[in-house]
Amino acid sequence: MATGDPTKTENAGPPARLFAVRLWKEELGGGSEYRGSVRDVVTDGFSGFRDWSDLIAFMVARLEREESARVTRAEGGQ
Repeated sequence: MATGDPTKTENAGPPARLFAVRLWKEELGGGSEYRGSVRDVVTDGFSGFRDWSDLIAFMVARLEREESARVTRAEGGQ
């Protein structure tokens, strides 16, 4: 049965995490560059990026923080 909560997965391991990514091409003197922003839909965390590695770093940090909090709760912590 669906819970209606898109952050919960059923029979598929850990909860999913939702990110909204906005990407655009910016014209610069002598060329262009892709830029973007990413928002953690659940916590409303936000970051801008100019490099793909910054996007990935933001998303991985959010996932690791959620995993750490989930383990702490499972162990009886706050």
